[in-house]
Amino acid sequence: MADPRYTIAVSNYNMADTLTASLTSVLEQLDDRFELIVVDDGSTDGSVEQLQRLENEYDLLEVVTDAGNDNLGEARNHSFELANGDYVLSAIDTDDQFTRCIPEFVSLYHQLEDGRADDFLLLAGGLYMAPRDLLLEVPYRSLGYGEDRDFYRRLIASDALLSISHVPFRHSIGYDRSFSEKFRVGFETIVVQFQSGISFGSYQRWAIWELLNDGGQLDRHRALAHVVLSPFAYMRSLTEDRYEAPPEFRDIAEYKKALRGIHMTASQLEQHLGIDIDWSDIGPRGRALFDKEDVDDIID
Repeated sequence: MADPRYTIAVSNYNMADTLTASLTSVLEQLDDRFELIVVDDGSTDGSVEQLQRLENEYDLLEVVTDAGNDNLGEARNHSFELANGDYVLSAIDTDDQFTRCIPEFVSLYHQLEDGRADDFLLLAGGLYMAPRDLLLEVPYRSLGYGEDRDFYRRLIASDALLSISHVPFRHSIGYDRSFSEKFRVGFETIVVQFQSGISFGSYQRWAIWELLNDGGQLDRHRALAHVVLSPFAYMRSLTEDRYEAPPEFRDIAEYKKALRGIHMTASQLEQHLGIDIDWSDIGPRGRALFDKEDVDDIID
């Protein structure tokens, strides 16, 4: 296709049960300003056949199979390298289905650019957008579950991340993990925190604080799991590749505080950037999604 301005970058591995519904919900929103690139790392469940069928149906879809990446971070970097657009939209999971939101999100991003001198990534739940050059300059590291946290830390340290509160525009159509699978993913996520430079002492202090302070029963159970599992996760991390965190974010509590500080409503972003958003350009649906009155909790 001829010179798209925007690339939707998607990674997939063995999500055949939801893949077609997920990608179709995105593809049906796009016009000829867009391309959609899917990087598949050796799926064996029928995903490749679905992707090839969709590629024949949609001219703006490009599929790369047997890509040879070891984890999601590497797959995302691969998709950014393949992108032809000046801007990339990513973090789209193929076990989610999306209502119409992408053209509106793009319009909102460009209005926020008027208040910024430097490149930035705009984060929303299940979707983000940034100039391709920024994603190549600050790539993902080769990490497993939880790779986004390391990515966001380094973007915040470079003053290159904003996050917007919004009405949900995606819903999960994926499988329910078994208890053992949830346990494994949770443990691996803590390992990655230590691999990416979070100090063990700060993690323990944060987990104990979460355990002792007011919260629901589920929150307390999660905090207790962090307290118990973190010593074992730290020991495991010593056998893996390790990276440095920005010095100010070796303390996990400082990172969480900074992340909350850049998560705003649209009106707060207007004030922060010194701009006035033209909602007539974004449209009534965009305003309904992104002009949320109250800031919500950010998932970190």
